[in-house]
Amino acid sequence: MKTLSLFYILSLSFVLVACSKDKFETTPRIEIKGYNSREIPEPPPGFDTELVVTLNFFDKQGDIGEGTLYAERKRLNTIGQPQPGNGRPDSYTQPIPAFTNKDQGEIIFRLRYDDLKDNLLVQDTIQFRFAVTDRANNTSDTITTEQIVILR
Repeated sequence: MKTLSLFYILSLSFVLVACSKDKFETTPRIEIKGYNSREIPEPPPGFDTELVVTLNFFDKQGDIGEGTLYAERKRLNTIGQPQPGNGRPDSYTQPIPAFTNKDQGEIIFRLRYDDLKDNLLVQDTIQFRFAVTDRANNTSDTITTEQIVILR
């Protein structure tokens, strides 16, 4: 009887260990690693400044290369909102470069000052929401940046 109980305990332990979640999952996961700055200054004439957000990605299948990065701007200003049709989009899609079956790495999102600045009279305060889709059409959860100020 003790042998049978020991057999069941060992079998149950083996099943629990075998079924535990891996470090990476099929659905890609992203997190914000950092920003070049959370205050983007107006560039001097003849120069350009940009927002750079670095994202870490984790993907068990390693098929995030040649996938898609989605970014959506959320405007936080309560006054001075741009007029409809100003020509600057609030959502962006960007192809992810081809990687050779990497299950983790970095993705860089860049946007020039001229593409960020909507109002010439007041500073803009924005956030971005990001998600990625891999080649198998698995989409990550959405993550949101901290507040970013576009200086005038």
